[in-house]
Amino acid sequence: MTTALCSCVGAPIAQQIVQSILLQGADKATAAALDANEEKQKLAAQNMPLKNTTPDKYDIAFINSGFQEIKPEIEPLPQQALLDEEKPVQLMQEAKLVQVEVWSLLIGDEKQHILEAAKKQGSTELPPENEWQQSQIAIGATSNTKLNKQEVITFLIPMELGKLHSGSKALVELSTAGQLSVARYAVN
Repeated sequence: MTTALCSCVGAPIAQQIVQSILLQGADKATAAALDANEEKQKLAAQNMPLKNTTPDKYDIAFINSGFQEIKPEIEPLPQQALLDEEKPVQLMQEAKLVQVEVWSLLIGDEKQHILEAAKKQGSTELPPENEWQQSQIAIGATSNTKLNKQEVITFLIPMELGKLHSGSKALVELSTAGQLSVARYAVN
């Protein structure tokens, strides 16, 4: 067969083909022998007799261990007098944030008048009086898209937000009655 292939195709190519055929056959034979040996070892492991060993002290302790029964503790109810006391309930207030475009900043007497009026009404958001000169009070508007109208808002700009100018936008927390609205975040 080799000589017939040598004359047709050429000696080196024929040798490679024959070697390839022989190697494939050897690989298959080796794989079959390994599979048979592995199967033989599995069967031997399954049929192996178990050793009769004596348990050590740790095995015995584990087998004999158990859980203690837990009994619930009964606690008496609190005294009735404590239940009758009324404690003031703090209601959580919802803060409404709206986006406001700054129209203008108040200065001088107008700013002073707004800050003094807020102080008289008990506003808790005001800075100390010695910082009123650096504080900014702005007038702006929020657009109500549902009603297609703008609502004018006067609000305090905290010093942490920096300087805002006309046309800037800020998220303003609307105040309750008697309080001054406060800008919380600069938008642009």
